[in-house]
Amino acid sequence: MTEPGGEPADPRLARPHPVRVLDGAVSYLDIRYATVTGWRPLTLDLHLPLDAGGPLPVVVYAHGGGFVGGSKEMGPWATLPARGIAVASVGYRLAGEVAHPGPVEDVLAAIRWVRARGREYGLDPGRVAGWGSSAGAYLMARAAFSDDVPLSALVLHYPVTDFGLLLSDASTVEEREALAKMVRTFLDVPAWPGEDQLAAVSVVTAARRARYRPPVHLSHGDGDRRCGLAQSRRLHEVVLAAGGRSELLVVPGADHADPVFATPAVVDPAVEFLRAAWARHVPLE
Repeated sequence: MTEPGGEPADPRLARPHPVRVLDGAVSYLDIRYATVTGWRPLTLDLHLPLDAGGPLPVVVYAHGGGFVGGSKEMGPWATLPARGIAVASVGYRLAGEVAHPGPVEDVLAAIRWVRARGREYGLDPGRVAGWGSSAGAYLMARAAFSDDVPLSALVLHYPVTDFGLLLSDASTVEEREALAKMVRTFLDVPAWPGEDQLAAVSVVTAARRARYRPPVHLSHGDGDRRCGLAQSRRLHEVVLAAGGRSELLVVPGADHADPVFATPAVVDPAVEFLRAAWARHVPLE
């Protein structure tokens, strides 16, 4: 094969090989899911349950990191393959590389890759759920409510859902200053955006306007000083008001990105939610 504008590449070097790095899983690392002209190839890691029969349900995961950091190795999903759920953990372009909507487009491309190519790895394209944490939860939610790639379920940990109220939801001046810088970097604007621009990039706005809303499971700590619990409450209420399904798990005392979000106390309810959603889901092809 030949990369655009480059020399021929040995296909053996681009083909992912199975490795064993997680309990109960076989992994294919750095699978190229998209190539954007002028950018590095975009990759994901695919973790499959061992010895699982039949097409596998799959979670597409987007990591957190304030839009400017993080990696596809992060997240609360490491135990999912041992439970029979495949995971595609996505590497996307960070805000230092590209501004909004670039990272959202990357997540959309990863979901499309899973739906189009997943059968090659034994995945079920009719049982594809999205999961994200913090900034990654924002990206996954924007993808889920875009009407472009229907997901059968959506799990969000302490998501950013409404930039317009993000600063007022934060608990300290320091957090508000950090968030203001994060939002300006993500949107590539020199000053705080106006109401119209904030509404245009809001998950809450997208959820109101969406033709299709997957069932949503939210987990958020009531001690979150950076991304206040109200961010999840608003999305929860909007989805319910629109006639959709939404669950909100409030984690007592948990701050933003607290390690508790990777424990069975939080992961188990999400897995139960996914299984119930997949059980009643009518595939959208």
